[in-house]
Amino acid sequence: MKTANYIKTKSSSSKNKPLKQLGLLALAGGASAGLVSFGAARYVVNELTKLRPVEYSENYGFTPFELQVDYEEVAFPATNGRLLKGWWMTRPGERRVVVAVSGYRGHKEDMLGIGTILWRGGYNVLLFDYRAHGPDRAEGELVTLGHRELEDMQSAIEYARSRIENPLLGVVGASMGAAVALMAAARDPEVKAVWADSPFSSQRDIINHVWRHQTHLPARPVLDLAERLFASRTGHRWVDFAPIDEINKLGNRPVFFVHGSGDTMVPVDQAYRLYAAAPGPKELWIEDGIEHCGVYFAHRQEYTKRCARFFEKALVDHDPVLDGPTSDAEVLSESKG
Repeated sequence: MKTANYIKTKSSSSKNKPLKQLGLLALAGGASAGLVSFGAARYVVNELTKLRPVEYSENYGFTPFELQVDYEEVAFPATNGRLLKGWWMTRPGERRVVVAVSGYRGHKEDMLGIGTILWRGGYNVLLFDYRAHGPDRAEGELVTLGHRELEDMQSAIEYARSRIENPLLGVVGASMGAAVALMAAARDPEVKAVWADSPFSSQRDIINHVWRHQTHLPARPVLDLAERLFASRTGHRWVDFAPIDEINKLGNRPVFFVHGSGDTMVPVDQAYRLYAAAPGPKELWIEDGIEHCGVYFAHRQEYTKRCARFFEKALVDHDPVLDGPTSDAEVLSESKG
C-alpha cells in the first residue's frame, strides 16, 4: 500500500516552489492579488485532477501470477460505461469476498500484499483500478480525490455481487481508498465491515491540510477559488465527499482504523475524529512515529494477522461483535506490542 501524494507531485522540494511562490504572491495587495490568487487556485486544481501520462513501467508490474494466486483478469462497467480493469482472486464455493482499493493515483497492485494474504485465508478478493488510475487510464479522464473513485468502488461491489450469490462483503482501503471504502460502506448496508488504513475525514480537510503543510499560508482566498474551479471542472463539490459526515450510517457494522502518529500527509487527528464518529463496533490501531500508510510495511506480520482476524469475525451471517478493547480509553491507547 503505497503512500499518496495529494496535491504534491513527486517529492522534490523544487516541485513545490511554484505553489509556494503563487501563495506568497496571493497575499500581495491590489488588483494583481486577485489574479495571483486565481492562478494559485488553478494550479492547485490542475495538480489535483490532471491525467498524467502513462509510464512504460506501469505495464510491467507484478500480478497475482507472481504470487501463485488463482485469479482472472476481469472488466466491469463504471457508471459512465467505461470498462474498469481488475483481478478477481477466486475461491470457488466461498461466499466471503473483500474488495480492496488503493490510494490517490494508485494502482491495483498496491493492494496485492493484503489482498494475497486474505485470499490465502480463504476469501474471494477483487482488486481494480479506478478511472484515471492504472495503466489503462483514458484521455479526458480526471482524478477527483474521491468522487468518481467512489462511483467506481460502488461498481466494483456490484461486480462482486454478480460473481457471488448472497456474498458476505467486506472492503479494504488505503489512504484515499480508505475514505472511499468508508463512504461506499456507509451508502451500502450490505457491506458488512471496513478496514480503513490512513483515511482522511473529508476532502476539504485534506486539501486544506496539504495547502498549509506545503505553503505555511492561510487557506483563504486561494482554496475558496480552488473549490469553485474544482466544481466547475469535475461537476463535484468538496463538501460532498466527507466520510466524517456519513460514517454514522454504518450503524452496528464494524470498522477497523489504522494510522501512524507521524503521518504528515493525513494527520492522525483525522483518524481520531473518524473513530469517535463511528457508531458501532470499532478498533483503532495507532503506531508511534509511522508515516502515511506505513504501518503495513513496519509490521507486516502483525498487520496481516489483525486484518485477517477482523474479517474472520466480521464476515459472518449474524451481526458481528468484535473482541478486544471496548472502551475508548482502551482502544485509543492501543499500539503494537
